[in-house]
Amino acid sequence: MRIKVLSQRSRSLRLVVFVTLCIILLTASRLNGPSVPKAIFRVGKHHSHDAARNRPKLPPGQCSPDIEFLRRLELQLTENIVYTRRCIKPIRGKFDRDVLTNISHPLVRPDNRTTVNLTSCAHAALPPCEPLSLKVPMPYPQRQYKHLLFGVATNYERMQNSLESFAHWLAGTGAQLYGTIIDANQNKKLNLSALEELYRQEGIVATFRPPPVTAQPIPVEHHHFMLIRELLNISSDETKWLGIVDDDTFFPSLYDMDEELKRYDSRKPVWLGALSDDFDSVKLWGFMAFGGAGTFLSAPLARQIEPHAESCLSSAPAQTGDGILKHCIYTHTRTKLTVVDGLHQHDLRGDVSGLFESGVRPLSIHHWKSWYREPIPKMASVTAVCGDCFLQRWQFGNDTLFANGYSITFYPEGNGLRDIDLSRIEGTFRPQGNEYDFSYGPLRPALQPETQKKSYKLVDVDVTHFRQIYVHRKSDAWQADEGAMDEVIELVWEV
Repeated sequence: MRIKVLSQRSRSLRLVVFVTLCIILLTASRLNGPSVPKAIFRVGKHHSHDAARNRPKLPPGQCSPDIEFLRRLELQLTENIVYTRRCIKPIRGKFDRDVLTNISHPLVRPDNRTTVNLTSCAHAALPPCEPLSLKVPMPYPQRQYKHLLFGVATNYERMQNSLESFAHWLAGTGAQLYGTIIDANQNKKLNLSALEELYRQEGIVATFRPPPVTAQPIPVEHHHFMLIRELLNISSDETKWLGIVDDDTFFPSLYDMDEELKRYDSRKPVWLGALSDDFDSVKLWGFMAFGGAGTFLSAPLARQIEPHAESCLSSAPAQTGDGILKHCIYTHTRTKLTVVDGLHQHDLRGDVSGLFESGVRPLSIHHWKSWYREPIPKMASVTAVCGDCFLQRWQFGNDTLFANGYSITFYPEGNGLRDIDLSRIEGTFRPQGNEYDFSYGPLRPALQPETQKKSYKLVDVDVTHFRQIYVHRKSDAWQADEGAMDEVIELVWEV
């Protein structure tokens, strides 16, 4: 009997140690992102950065504005590029954006390309910008969202660096953002008023405050949970929903998010969120809203749990913001989690092209600056042109797939797209087991880059004339010869 008791205690101790380590790692990922091995990003060997840095400033008029945009250092293009373009004429209407449209003619023709030297701007005549009509949804209507309050807990630098992404979905909306700046008490030089002004210049109604002063340091996850109290303090009779987000939670469209919220009765206690995409994480942490996807509480539910905040902090078995919230709601209310399709925790690593090329319609995106890296605000900027057309797909001929805002992909082998089931997500991301079957399955096998698929990824957008720049890097080729160049496809949208 004694041996059995010791065995049980040993197992319990191991479980406590394991959960504690998981909490520490999760907290670190909230602040700094996880330590992702560089090997998961295929950057290859190239000298584009040096070529861009050494480009001289040319006299006015020597380089056309179209090409001048491509000479910028941040694009890191090779000295010579292969360049082509198409002019997109949106045909706006009430179309089903989830339907894969098949267009018989090619997106780009091989004879409509030219080589451009970005150092001297020397090139033959630029290829004509042949028009292409695409059916897209109607633009989003202009609305105000004063019934929405959003809260985030993070440090000053991350909040400062997140301005572009928050501006995409909050600017000019009337929705309020409250931020607990967790390092404001330790560093008195941090100017929260200046940070508020920075956000207000972008049209965001933002309030930033230091955390309460306490005798002992408080974990960031506690600040994450206590946002509920801070949001209630600034709420009004108009407030319907409190949204708790991470600093890398991204909504492609606040209009779409609000349309989803309208499906639920905000006058009642309601808890909305998403599970992790990774079933192993669900087994570890339980049935709860994983906060990076965005968690929404109706105002009545927030008022029910706020008086119990301190006791929830001290009694929650899992000391994470998400875990404390789950414990508090389940302990002090009868409300259960409602899982919202389209909110994404994105517990994915490595190459996420399979997901973004699948025609997915995300209400939220997460982990795009840490677990994987994609220029999400630039990708989603096309919503300003054609509403719910972000990641909408078109197939051209039998060998080309265009995922709007993400990539143009050519499938050169054998039957091209004939043998590929485009209704299934390509399993490009890691880990590659059955962890994602319940969220994204059934997956199809990943194709070999370059031999089975050649991708041009979006790297930048000129919002002035709305030009999308898609690039296939010389370094992406497995066997690039000495004369290999970056290849650029530019899509110019009529606005």
